[in-house]
Amino acid sequence: MSSDALECEVLIVGGGLVGSTLAHALAQVSIRTVLVEERDPARLEQPSFDDRATALANGSQRILQGLGLWRELAAAAEPIKSIHISELGHFGASRILAEEEGVAALGYTVENRTLGEVIWSRLREADALVCETPARLNTLTMCERDVGAEIEIGGDRREIRAKLVVAADGARSQVRGALGIGAREDAYEQKAVIVNCETEIAHAGRAFERFTPSGPLAFLPLRQSRVAVVWTLDPEEAERMIGLEDGAFRRDLQRAFGYRLGRIQRAGSRVAYPLTRVRSIAVTANRAVLVGNAAVSLHPVAGQGFNLALRDIAALAEMLSEAHRAGAGADLGGAKVLGGYEAWRVSDQRRVAAFTHGLVRLFGYDTAPLAVTRGLGLMVFDLLPGAKGRLARQTMGLTGRVSRLARGLPLLP
Repeated sequence: MSSDALECEVLIVGGGLVGSTLAHALAQVSIRTVLVEERDPARLEQPSFDDRATALANGSQRILQGLGLWRELAAAAEPIKSIHISELGHFGASRILAEEEGVAALGYTVENRTLGEVIWSRLREADALVCETPARLNTLTMCERDVGAEIEIGGDRREIRAKLVVAADGARSQVRGALGIGAREDAYEQKAVIVNCETEIAHAGRAFERFTPSGPLAFLPLRQSRVAVVWTLDPEEAERMIGLEDGAFRRDLQRAFGYRLGRIQRAGSRVAYPLTRVRSIAVTANRAVLVGNAAVSLHPVAGQGFNLALRDIAALAEMLSEAHRAGAGADLGGAKVLGGYEAWRVSDQRRVAAFTHGLVRLFGYDTAPLAVTRGLGLMVFDLLPGAKGRLARQTMGLTGRVSRLARGLPLLP
């Protein structure tokens, strides 16, 4: 091991979209940070940066704008003007419109690869940040006053000492395991089939969430007149869809979605991912905090995963910035900072996890009485004053305590 240990205030393990965004945020306020990522971001091959798309909520757009990232992302982002919610084979539907909510867009769809490229281009320019990549975390030692880590990079071993370690290394977090924090897992026994398509009728900024007997089917608007499709199926059916020839796949997808966008004219390459909900038993520990999927990993039914993580990032960065500004006596990994973060964020995490889980359970049963109730519920929801507004504000990330970034303000006044 090298005798020259890297000294920093914050060590972030995991450089996907969550970890890299947090690293960028902390670099804005000159907090000395080391980011450790196992894969090479220059190749952008890790799952966080592949060709899948992310639906960014309105509040998430404000966070990215406050971090100075939105100007570059805007050209690649497709605004979501409306969301149409329906159920296959049953009456009743609901529509949430941006103009009714008084916003330019309910959210924006951006391809993950573009997000990654923009964020990492900024990280390479940051003075207060050291990026160790591709690097592997070997050991993590938690002490009373600091954290020790050993990483392996290019065959060499290096020691890092920090005041705080942030686990941003996914649902199967190595850091969470090293901390001895358990997790609860709900296996949905489903897979999400991901594919980009072209349709006969332009999407015009419309997103669709359609509930089917096998699970939800989402069409999200992309630039260049494409749509990103997330189709939840049981594992065997998902694998069958992956193996179908193009025409047969498009016919099956058409039957499930309908003709609101005309005929599905082209479908790209398909991949399938298993779906689970993973919830960490704790989101903080001695000199440690879990963010993103390491804290809670959600079903994609309402597109809340990365949006929830961005709210976590904005809150954590705000608290760390305030502690850093307090001066030499501040402890960025101390109980005051971590306790304040947990008090701020845990209720939102639990609420969103319960909301998405409830949608999966409600629309996962194909019994006739429930189907009628769901159809009536969608109609009442569409007519009930204020109901759509409350849901819209929650999915846009504008409920509860809102961070400075989510209000369009910089991290520090």
